[in-house]
Order: sequence, then C-alpha cells, then structure tokens
Amino acid sequence: MSTTTKSAAVSARLWLVRHGQTDWNVQHRIQGHTPTTLNEAGIHQAHLLAGFFARRRFAAIWASDLPRAAQTAEIIAQKLALAVHTTAELRERELGEFEGKTWDEIRQMRGIEPGSPLANGDLSDWTGIPGVETDTALWHRIRRVLVKISADQPGEDVLVVTHGGVVKHSMWHVLGLPPGAPRRFPLANGITVILQQRGQSFYMLSLLDIAILDGHASALDTASASGIPSA
Repeated sequence: MSTTTKSAAVSARLWLVRHGQTDWNVQHRIQGHTPTTLNEAGIHQAHLLAGFFARRRFAAIWASDLPRAAQTAEIIAQKLALAVHTTAELRERELGEFEGKTWDEIRQMRGIEPGSPLANGDLSDWTGIPGVETDTALWHRIRRVLVKISADQPGEDVLVVTHGGVVKHSMWHVLGLPPGAPRRFPLANGITVILQQRGQSFYMLSLLDIAILDGHASALDTASASGIPSA
C-alpha cells in the first residue's frame, strides 16, 4: 500500500486545545459567546503551548473565532509557521442572559440549592433553559466541524483551539456519558484532548495537561467554581 493510500484511509488526529486564561476565568464568570480576550497569564500559557506543539509536525490550525481562542491559536501558529482557520462552529456554548455572571450568581438565578446534583462546579445540566444552546445543538455543530476537518486532513495532526465546553462535550459523546453528568477530569486552560474519527464515531486517543508534561505546575481548573473537577 502506498503512503498516500494509507494516509487517506486514516482520519486526522484532532488535538482539541482549550484557550489560555482570561480575566473572566479568574473571576469565575461564565463566558459563552462573549468576546473576552487573554490576560497576561493566558498569553504566557499560549506561548508555553506553542513551544510544546513545535516539537511535532501539524498540518493545520483551526480555532473558534472568539478572541480568547483565536489569540491563543495565533500565538501557536506563529511558532509553527502556519495560518489559522477560524470558524464560529468551534465557539463555546451560547449561554444567553447567564453570560458575564459568576457561578454563585448563576446558582441563584437558576435556584440551585447547595447539595443538589446540579450544584457541582460545572452547573452541568442546562436542559430546557430558555436562551441557552441545547446539548444536542452544541454537539451537532461541534461534530459537523470536526468531521469536516478530519476529511480535509486525512492522516495528519491538526490543532483545534477551542473552549472548555467544546472539549467537555466532545468527551461526553466520545465516552458515552449522559449530558449533564458530573465531570471527573480537569479543564485547565491549555488542557488538550486528542480525538480521531473512526467510522461514524470519534475515539479518544489521549487527554493531556500540557503544563505538567512540559515541567510546569498545572493550571487551575478555571471551568469550575471550585478550581477542581466536579465531584
């Protein structure tokens, strides 16, 4: 079998990367589609990611068009000498009136009592809440763009710089977890999951905390109110 034929038979390895830190991450404010930007720590994290990813050959870089993800991707792309392809399909979940609110404010708005199954760090179940993108709609747009990227870059490694909710819901569907299930893995800024399409489904190849692998302290889990994975 020729190299060309072999690579065409294998889907791309998609490295889904959560963007660098923002001020709203630090303040535990939910971001959604709000166009927040990286803070100083987030810029530093993006440069660390660039140094790590420069050790491997990537065929392309895709990113959410929201500034925090696009900025992260541009810093990485400069190191890898690649162009960044942006798309709204890689955006975070749209969260309507909850965007800009803190975790505590959202608990009050939603009437979530302490000790409730919904009181974990992710406020995980958003089913039926007006103005909030549904789990089904979120996964359909994520899957649509991941399938497209896989088809465009067969047999290659591709960076996909996106958001915590995209990383989380991709893993939910890959692992067969019900939407809203408690999260028991970190979502630090820069956390990376590697997926590969196999048939009609995606397979998880690895979950990486780049900061730890590169000899730095792990970043806080800024996707939850407690700074640790939800229990």
